[in-house]
Amino acid sequence: MILTIDTGNTRTKWAIFNETNAIMARGVIDNTELGNSPQEWAGCALAVISNVAGDEIAARLKAMLAGVARQHWIAATAEGYGVTNEYQQPESLGSDRWAAMIGARLYTSQHCLVVNAGTALTMDALLHDMDTERCRFAGGVILPGLHAMQQVLLQRTHGVGHAIQGQGQYAELPTNTADAVYTGALLAMTGAIEHMSLRLQRLTDSSIHCMISGGDAGLLLESLRSSAVISDIVVVEDLVLRGLLLIGREIR
Repeated sequence: MILTIDTGNTRTKWAIFNETNAIMARGVIDNTELGNSPQEWAGCALAVISNVAGDEIAARLKAMLAGVARQHWIAATAEGYGVTNEYQQPESLGSDRWAAMIGARLYTSQHCLVVNAGTALTMDALLHDMDTERCRFAGGVILPGLHAMQQVLLQRTHGVGHAIQGQGQYAELPTNTADAVYTGALLAMTGAIEHMSLRLQRLTDSSIHCMISGGDAGLLLESLRSSAVISDIVVVEDLVLRGLLLIGREIR
């Protein structure tokens, strides 16, 4: 069995896949609580890990993985797993973004905007070559995620922070500050996705498939249902973990 671990800025998501690629066990751990490894990890032959949370978190994970003989900590490369990486410095691309694009190849043969909605919102252009059946990462953008966007505004504006009591929610035309902040953050994210999709449509002169993963994927899907720009949109849970599984299958 292959253990896949996706450690983001806030949480660590993991899943164990069997030989038929079915998930046998899964879990989520807040990064502040990383310590004792889940008992399911002990029976795994290989762990494939993406970590974008820094060296301290990596050290904790390595201690938790002491019982797993084979470990593969991924990093982006200029080319691999059917994807060409056109970043100016390919190795500087986040390993989670790299794994998500590798995973996205499983689900579409179209040009695709790969969106990961977590602490940060990333949007990456994965363009498909019909002749070679290969993909290239042509570039992407990063902006604060839903919670981060709200927190920055609350921390930097005294009046807004003072006015909010409790959690806001989406409203078509907000009539209180909490809802105004929440709705504004969500609209900023959906607007950015629509804008990136429209840019890719113009650059490729073709339709764009939008694939969303991450903790806020469901919220974004709901917000984008009425989009006049994006008609082909799907949520794929655990896209990074699926990409890590593909890498694990290649290196076994």
